[in-house]
Amino acid sequence: MKISRKKSRSNAAGTRRGRKPLAAAAPVTPVAAIVPVPVIAAAAASSAPAPASTPARPVRVVLGISCTIQEAPAVRAHLLAQAAQPGPYEIDGASVEHVDTSGVQLIVAFALDCLEKGTAYKWIGRSPTLEKAIELLGVGALLEYPA
Repeated sequence: MKISRKKSRSNAAGTRRGRKPLAAAAPVTPVAAIVPVPVIAAAAASSAPAPASTPARPVRVVLGISCTIQEAPAVRAHLLAQAAQPGPYEIDGASVEHVDTSGVQLIVAFALDCLEKGTAYKWIGRSPTLEKAIELLGVGALLEYPA
């Protein structure tokens, strides 16, 4: 009786049974090599409570130059900290240079939270990059406060 051995091919060779060859993956940057970028600058209202007869000064929410998935935890923390303050809010997105879907999702979540609480907000600036992302994702109507 003859014993036959089946030759196997390595996945590294690029061929698998019945499938196309594997594509070469892009190099992965080690986490330790990522340099943190300042993401957010906040100019909050005065900590002293405003008298009841005068309207509250708006809390200024300033978005940093990058609102991407890499900065999502920092952007989220900033937006939550600002949302904890009594509104109204002024959102400044004029300095945003890099944005992706997760960044826009965080901004939309902040806006929807304001709408749910009945807290007014307004945009005081949007960069062309942010405008393009908002238009591309079709969420412009969600980011406008019904005045």
